[in-house]
Amino acid sequence: MIDLDGNSVEEGMEPSSEVPMHTSVYKTTDAVAVVHTHPLYASTLSAVVDELPAVHYMVALLGGPVRVAPYATFGSPELADNSIEAMKGRFGAILANHGATTYGDSLAKAYTRSIYLEWVCRMYYQAKLLGQPNILPDEEIARVAEKLTTYGQTVPETS
Repeated sequence: MIDLDGNSVEEGMEPSSEVPMHTSVYKTTDAVAVVHTHPLYASTLSAVVDELPAVHYMVALLGGPVRVAPYATFGSPELADNSIEAMKGRFGAILANHGATTYGDSLAKAYTRSIYLEWVCRMYYQAKLLGQPNILPDEEIARVAEKLTTYGQTVPETS
């Protein structure tokens, strides 16, 4: 366990090498929890795309198409900065040649978003194997985001 400056506040395991990224997310968003993973499909796509497009309306749960943050060495301040920039108006980002990070107002929400992100990445990957996927327009993602607020889901303001 660490504080927002990355200092250990409890005896035990050493903090993750990704402390700069985690603390940056907490400092620049309303995050209560941050989940950083290295999922197969998000990591694969991170090597070939600049953004996960709206291939399914569930990207609305992430705030819209998910940006890929430029590559930087793991654990570096540059990676933290790149991930924060990619997350603007989103609840997550894919990290080039690395993995993915999501956040939420609870650990359950941050984790669930990581699962949705990987699911949409897998769907996009599989659709690309068959051809050029149909991409939903921004207006439809905004409409879905609005509908989701009536289902108790939180969606960020896009930018």
